[in-house]
Amino acid sequence: MNKATNENITQQPIANLMRQQARNFFVEVNGDGEYIYHWIDTSIDMLSSSKLWDLLRIAEIPGCMMDADFIGSITDELIRRSDYFDGRPLLPRH
Repeated sequence: MNKATNENITQQPIANLMRQQARNFFVEVNGDGEYIYHWIDTSIDMLSSSKLWDLLRIAEIPGCMMDADFIGSITDELIRRSDYFDGRPLLPRH
């Protein structure tokens, strides 16, 4: 395999990730004409289980307006990882 082919294979996953992230990014102009940059990523598969549990704890705070579908996605991901039991995080593995 030559260097150009190897670089192409290496760069392809990065290019795919950048295209995916670009879909979560948008620019808004406020009343003063200033640009406000927003990046909203609801993809949870790259977050650690502890971070997902933190999000579930935040969702329980009164007044938190986290979307129910997003909470369901977090729960489903934790179940898929076998890191969900009776609504509580499993103890850390040793």
